[in-house]
Amino acid sequence: MSAEAACIVSDAACAAADAADAVSLDGHTPECAEVDGVKARLSELRTREGELQSTIDRLVAERDAVRAEVASAEGELDALVNAPVSRGRDPFEWLPDELLVMVLVMLPLAMLWSGACERVCQRWARLMESSPVKRRMQVGKWAAYEAGAIQPRALEGHTDAVWSIAVGMDGKIYSGSGDMTIKVWNGEDGTLLRTLVGHTHAVLALTVGPDGNLCSGSYDRSIRVWSGDDGSHLRSLVGHASYVFSLAVGLDGKIYSGSHDDTIRVWRADDGAHLNTLIGHTDLVHALVVGLDGAVYSGSWDRTIRVWSGEDGTHVRTLVGHTGTVNCLAVGRDGKIYSGGNDRMIRVWRGDDGALLQTLEGHTDHVRALAVGLDGKIYSASADCTVRVWHGNNGVLLHTLRHPSKLSLAVALDGKLYSGCGKSSENLLVW
Repeated sequence: MSAEAACIVSDAACAAADAADAVSLDGHTPECAEVDGVKARLSELRTREGELQSTIDRLVAERDAVRAEVASAEGELDALVNAPVSRGRDPFEWLPDELLVMVLVMLPLAMLWSGACERVCQRWARLMESSPVKRRMQVGKWAAYEAGAIQPRALEGHTDAVWSIAVGMDGKIYSGSGDMTIKVWNGEDGTLLRTLVGHTHAVLALTVGPDGNLCSGSYDRSIRVWSGDDGSHLRSLVGHASYVFSLAVGLDGKIYSGSHDDTIRVWRADDGAHLNTLIGHTDLVHALVVGLDGAVYSGSWDRTIRVWSGEDGTHVRTLVGHTGTVNCLAVGRDGKIYSGGNDRMIRVWRGDDGALLQTLEGHTDHVRALAVGLDGKIYSASADCTVRVWHGNNGVLLHTLRHPSKLSLAVALDGKLYSGCGKSSENLLVW
């Protein structure tokens, strides 16, 4: 074949191939149609992605703007709360005493509400503590008690001394007595709701757990658990070889009981199983509290306070300083631990390392009971027939209330102080 003929054949083949390609593209074979579909879907997704990103950017900008406004409002609120009280901020400054009394009589529900909020919101707590109205009410109330112008209200029903008091988060007040009963009171109006019977000797210790159930310890060596709803008896915890003088419940539900047998027993709340026995004290364990960090503090007649791990019960440290028996313990909202004893002193300890911060002096006889108010004030009851009110931050003595010696103290959510008297009275007192 000649070269010219070969070129003609080659050109014919190329033309045939081009024609085939043209037919394939014009006819949209299945493979090409699938590629086009994927390209179209990809384009739609990218468009949607862009729209979503624009929405996200807009929402982030709005969030940042709101955060800036919140920070600004918080700063303004803190400035107002911490500003000194003035006549402009305190409208009650201009009211005559008679009108002021009439106004304050109408505020118990507001006080109850603010007290409950203090447990929930620390910022609201600081606001309420700094409220000039609330501060005026508290100062006026305790000044009136101190001057003898008013007397605490007596809730009658027990036939023997009130040894122990506990406050429920639902506002119920519980009192344990030498008459072997526990009485449940309405915290708002003081009416008696029910009487719990079961112990065969004096009820020495009471505490309410995070589940709302009540725990009671007695001279009969037992601990009883009662329903916070209807007061029904749920179970009895038995194991101590002597009287049960103190109780505490941790946020994890563990129940701690201190006894005249010098031990602390740990129980599981839901079924009452005995978990552990903490040994170390050499005399009666008269006081128990659980710190904000979960650590357990025990006060003993061996003059020491021992700190135990809330997780496994190991001994962490021993706080030494009291020269007499340790009768009572309390925990502040700032984590401080307060202890009172037969040496007439109240000692203030730092919770995280046990350092002694301060010693409050003023009582002239044994300190028998301690309580910390929602406003941070410290209340102490003594055999010198006084209840003293101390400033929580600097320990300054604010008021001295004279009344028969006390065995127990508790502060309710609405700010009322409850105290149990000694043998001179069988009443539960409301301040």
